[in-house]
Amino acid sequence: MKKIASFFLALVLCVGLAIPASAVGFSDVPEDYWAKEAINRAVSDGVVGGYPDGRFRPASAVSYGAFSLMLARAFYSGELVAYPNGGTGAGEAIMNRHNILNDTSRASRSGGAELPREDMAQCMYNLLVDLGTAIPSDTEYLKAMGSMSDFYSISPNCRRAVMVCYTLGLLGGLSDGSFGPQKSMNRAQAAVVIGRLRDYVQSNGGAAGVVEIPSGPEPKAPPQAEVAPMVTDGPLFKMLDGENAQQMMDRINASTTYQEGYLTNGKPITEENIKEMLAKFEETMSTGTKWDESYTYASRAFGSVHACSAFGAAISDSLFGKGAPVTRHQNFGQLKVGDVVWMKNTASGYYHAFVITSLTNPYYGSGYYSSCDGNVSGKVSWEGYGRFAKFDEPEVYSETYIYSRY
Repeated sequence: MKKIASFFLALVLCVGLAIPASAVGFSDVPEDYWAKEAINRAVSDGVVGGYPDGRFRPASAVSYGAFSLMLARAFYSGELVAYPNGGTGAGEAIMNRHNILNDTSRASRSGGAELPREDMAQCMYNLLVDLGTAIPSDTEYLKAMGSMSDFYSISPNCRRAVMVCYTLGLLGGLSDGSFGPQKSMNRAQAAVVIGRLRDYVQSNGGAAGVVEIPSGPEPKAPPQAEVAPMVTDGPLFKMLDGENAQQMMDRINASTTYQEGYLTNGKPITEENIKEMLAKFEETMSTGTKWDESYTYASRAFGSVHACSAFGAAISDSLFGKGAPVTRHQNFGQLKVGDVVWMKNTASGYYHAFVITSLTNPYYGSGYYSSCDGNVSGKVSWEGYGRFAKFDEPEVYSETYIYSRY
């Protein structure tokens, strides 16, 4: 009996995703229902269907698998022909092929688990990227961050996606001003956001509904370093109201990605491009900005650091991306702009971390470098400098290291 009951339950769930020939009235979707138009459109377009009892069940939670199938029908319909049995498994297979489920919690949850709102946003963002549609710059979407009362409860890896979708008007906050990142998404909301997403993609250079399976052998993707990322304004390097150093970097890390050979603003790693980003950082966190011993930052590359080391790690991660590999060495003849130096004088016990901003100094010439650092009397300084010859002194050389992301 349990097997029979399970069979009928599975049948009902599949029918709920079935595609009727055209939109019909549902007994639980009255004429004045807020999402009626979006539901009817989604049904007419073959994105989702109703249930055998004549209901749509708009308030029912949507699973990862169900949302994947909806997205597959809406944006990758041509690929469904390769899955004659259809179903949520086909939807997830197509989503995985296009990396739509990346950075969500699907890997640790079942396909039938309820889809939280932050993962819904992440799927939408990944789809925009996959289809090559226009995405707002960091500066644009960060302006809207303060409108969400629970921004810091959003998982760091989903914050960029949430803010991009929010800025584009693809989704909104809740009535109390929060986003509710872990609240489940329902079927009515799915119909609404997919409709908005299709409209935006079709109006901004995407290819909704026309992504087909390539004929013949599937072309190999070029190495990642050969695919240039989108050029942006780069991260907003400053502490917004109420932020501490860790929260600032959580926000920046959520809005940037590492790609080999490129800075986080999408430009190639060159001295000129690094200096350009550092100049923007100096504008937003200028000399005299507070940065003292209490400022700590847990960096993937540098570990848990504080004060001047936290500032150096923050600059480095903001330039190159938190996932950029780090090389620690003592070849001071290979010092580069953007490198972090941890200097210690074993004779005096003095130690300090700083970031190289130029291999020359405007006042002292080519034998000196320029630098920026945090915790100079508890503040940021962009006026640091030093002699290259200092690195050759035995009491300095022995325990001084360069941390490079090149």
